[in-house]
Amino acid sequence: MDNEVSAKISTKWNISKNIIQQYVEYYEETIRPIIKTNYLSHLVTTVENMVNDRRIRNYLAKVAEAEQDVNQEKIKSFLASRTFRFYSIILEPVNLKRRATTRYHHSGAIIYYNSSYEEKTIRILIAHEVGHIVNKELLENAEDTEQTANLFAYVAMVDKNKFYSEECKKFVSHDDIEIFNDIVNVCPA
Repeated sequence: MDNEVSAKISTKWNISKNIIQQYVEYYEETIRPIIKTNYLSHLVTTVENMVNDRRIRNYLAKVAEAEQDVNQEKIKSFLASRTFRFYSIILEPVNLKRRATTRYHHSGAIIYYNSSYEEKTIRILIAHEVGHIVNKELLENAEDTEQTANLFAYVAMVDKNKFYSEECKKFVSHDDIEIFNDIVNVCPA
């Protein structure tokens, strides 16, 4: 972190330079490496939420048909909180002979991918595997083939490419001072 920014943070928010350094190191050493393994997290989370919502709707339909002694409102409230998951997708880097594979279980899927590939390739592999999940869980009457998973990967990667090349520009600050000033303006202490 730039000394000027560190000094401004220390003065404005009354935080010691040791604490500032502790946060910077924690982020760089602990959080950033985990972020790096969450490839295509927006895509994965969106598909995961869509499947979860579908399973909740199906479950609630069954609850509605149940006998009257079931506390339907309590169940509906519990499921609507979005803290309960019927379905989750986990990304797992492993040493595989193949590039990637998805294993399904009753409450979700685990995408295993070969971590020895470069990041661009890993992202494509994960998009392809998410395509299999979309075919299996969301698209009714869809054939789950390698070709349709490739088609999904293509559509998803085109969208991500557009996002990174065009949309992200509006989120990038010119320097660290601009970020600091933006936070001071948005979240006054």
